[in-house]
Amino acid sequence: MAQEDNKTLGLDLCTHNIIIGCFCRMGRLDLGFAAFGKILKAGWQVDTITFVNLLRSLCAEKKTSEAMDIVLRRMPELGCMPDVFSYSILLKGLCDKKESQEALKLLYMMVDNAGSCPPDVVSYSTVVDGFFKEGEVEKAYNLFQKMLDEGISPDVVTYTSMIRWPIEGSSNRLGRGGKLEDAIRMLNKMSRDGTKPDVITYNLVIDYLCKNGRCKEARRAFDSMVQKGLKPDGITYGILINGYASKGDLVDMHDLFNLMVADGIAPNHHVFNILIHTYAKLQMLDQAMFIFTNMRQQGLKPDVVNYATVMGGLCKAGKVDDAMSQFKQMISEGLTPDDIVFGTLIHGFCAIGKWDKAEELTFEMLDKGIQPNAGRTPAAMELYARMVDSGIQLNAVTYNIILGGLCENGFLDEALTMLQGLISKNIELNIVTFTTMIGALFKHGRSKAAMDLFAAIPSHGLVPDVVTYNIVMVNLINEGRLEESDNLILSMEKSGCAPNSRMLNAVVRTLLLGGEMSRAVAYLCKCDEKKFSLEASTASVLISVISEGNCEELVKSLPEKYHFLLKARKT
Repeated sequence: MAQEDNKTLGLDLCTHNIIIGCFCRMGRLDLGFAAFGKILKAGWQVDTITFVNLLRSLCAEKKTSEAMDIVLRRMPELGCMPDVFSYSILLKGLCDKKESQEALKLLYMMVDNAGSCPPDVVSYSTVVDGFFKEGEVEKAYNLFQKMLDEGISPDVVTYTSMIRWPIEGSSNRLGRGGKLEDAIRMLNKMSRDGTKPDVITYNLVIDYLCKNGRCKEARRAFDSMVQKGLKPDGITYGILINGYASKGDLVDMHDLFNLMVADGIAPNHHVFNILIHTYAKLQMLDQAMFIFTNMRQQGLKPDVVNYATVMGGLCKAGKVDDAMSQFKQMISEGLTPDDIVFGTLIHGFCAIGKWDKAEELTFEMLDKGIQPNAGRTPAAMELYARMVDSGIQLNAVTYNIILGGLCENGFLDEALTMLQGLISKNIELNIVTFTTMIGALFKHGRSKAAMDLFAAIPSHGLVPDVVTYNIVMVNLINEGRLEESDNLILSMEKSGCAPNSRMLNAVVRTLLLGGEMSRAVAYLCKCDEKKFSLEASTASVLISVISEGNCEELVKSLPEKYHFLLKARKT
């Protein structure tokens, strides 16, 4: 009957595939799967095209465990073996979630799968790039070498990754000489293999040279690029202009800016901001304001960053009232100030002793729901202290923002001192306050202080919530205090605070990563009892553990729906 309806409407499999693609591009994955269900109901034989858009959307929504289930189970069950393109979508989804190790296992599964779907250059390049992004430099180099050993020739995308990460990474872990030497070695290999660098490749090298003060070499690379017929883009010009600006080479900076315009490339907000910032930093405010005004003449309205840069220059020159005029102009143009704009003005007024104006701006910022960056601005910290001492009433949300900012920026002791001060003054706090501090204490290895603060929560008339319990539970497991963690969850449930899906997933992941498989199984069963779904990251860790160890008996003790993982391991 379903097939007859489809024939009446003139809908075939190709049309349904197009409909699925449209729904997925609209962000309506639910409707995409509904259309997929109609295909199955009609009894049509699905093809890989049917699955491609569903896989892309699942990965875009970070639902890689569901995508993996489709590739490894559903597609074969429906007689549609995944092709290399389907695998590559999943590989990219895993790498985008910083799960490149799981992507590598999937890649090796492709290699070992009796040649039915061997990985191609895109598959390898995706995982190589994923490892670099996660800082796993050695794994990236090893996989690149394996790719060569398998007879797969790198393309420009592969080489660009191999050039990018040695020079952009925080350190060269392999001891292969300097970062630039690694990049040059790879550029030379690229040339020997007959692969031509593109604009992106050149931009990486020029950027590295500029950041290391080697602007003359960067300009030679720029000229070489032009001679080879490659047209520099706005990014290329922006990088080199910024390089000259950083060295204070105003003549070359302006010459290149003029060349950019002559080349038919319109400067964007970022390029204009480089010029404004350079002049403002050198206290050449007339020139900075000229560039700022010139933007409008070029048909480009200043954005929030441009305004913040101008205000910063004016405040540093003591012209805070002029900066405030720019602030009002910015608002009149419909732009919304951010924490940097407010922080610049607050700091400016604090610096000239206008505390009343600084307080006014602080309250305006908080009223707009903008989080202040208290931890990095001594003047702002002084302002908060003055506000507390003067009896100005701030609410718990505001204090939580301040404490969070201090903790995030490495001022844990200052945050603890502030917390004790608030408690001693009987200022009403909430559970978020304590949860923030407990998390920060654990993060900095001060678990005893964290547990003491956790134990003290009831004495302040508060009750831990699921977020608080989650933080404590995971950290206890990480420290090997498993009996305490088991007792904690029992205590939690007795108090009427039921663990949610996010917490149980976090507990399962932590136990699996710590090698506590039997306990993890118990909590997985608890997830199943509560009908909680496994998050993609949890499923990936579970697959990883099963693929690496002898866990057959433990897997069999899991609910039936997880047994397919054991079959996947055996294939």
